[in-house]
Amino acid sequence: MKKIKIFIPALLFLFILSCSANERPQFQYRSDRTKKNNDRYFYSKRFRDNIFYKCLKYGYGDSLNFKIGKLMAEKDLFSPYDEPFMPQEESMQDSLAKRIISNMPTPYIHLEDEKIEGKNFIISSCLSYYESNELNTIIKKLYKQKVKEDKKLWGKDYK
Repeated sequence: MKKIKIFIPALLFLFILSCSANERPQFQYRSDRTKKNNDRYFYSKRFRDNIFYKCLKYGYGDSLNFKIGKLMAEKDLFSPYDEPFMPQEESMQDSLAKRIISNMPTPYIHLEDEKIEGKNFIISSCLSYYESNELNTIIKKLYKQKVKEDKKLWGKDYK
């Protein structure tokens, strides 16, 4: 009986702890740029979106001249952020997207009804990288560099 009294609260504590670790920001269509300290969020969102699009582009390659991208471009504006990236940021996004695609393992599922040769989990891999801790770390580092360069260029209080 004593073990149960200890086990149940411990299990409850672990359950509560595990739930709080998986918090995600609330969905929003387009954030208000007037809010204080939103620059980091916008930089992160733009960077992630750009890598995702490039990942899809490299994943589908020239298959039908990236017909999916052309179809999407007919109705999709892709990103609500209009500030361009620096050439070194664009280059890093390209290399990261290419690395994601080139390092994808072969599919591990076995479906007898469907031939999976030449197929892979492109969208799933790109989405997984989009929300990865690795990308978080890269973005934080790049944003710090950007702020440092902006302060050097525009002065201490450039905003």
